[in-house]
Amino acid sequence: MGHYCRICGRERPNEQFSGKGHRIHVCKRCNAKPKSERQAIEDTDSIFAIMQQSHISEKNVARLKKLTESKNSQVASLAAVVLKVAEVKPYKTRRLKFLAKMHPEIMRDLEKTGLISAYTREWEGSEIFAEDAADSLSSFTGDPFDECGDLF
Repeated sequence: MGHYCRICGRERPNEQFSGKGHRIHVCKRCNAKPKSERQAIEDTDSIFAIMQQSHISEKNVARLKKLTESKNSQVASLAAVVLKVAEVKPYKTRRLKFLAKMHPEIMRDLEKTGLISAYTREWEGSEIFAEDAADSLSSFTGDPFDECGDLF
């Protein structure tokens, strides 16, 4: 049984980890990446984890403020969006419904950055996915059935 690499998110065999890699849960391939790239991946993961929490605490807000000053622009923009969410609605209860109703600009930012995917398993997002599926089916131009109901 192998170990989990926290950078690439894969289960790897023991041989893929160095001695220090075992301790810090980073495989050899990910350890060979530049430190800035690894740090960006870890920061992005921590931002998504903060977004999934039931309460964004003051410590989390301080961490987000620090991440908004990141050299990586993607990390800084993600942290800025989550910081806005934390200031408006730090508790998770009905957070998305509140944001959709009272702060649609923050909701649009969440959708643009992909942070809304942190809720897809827990939120009533099935309606959104059902609408997307219906739209993709309605864009189908041809009739797949001939007059007797058989497929071509």
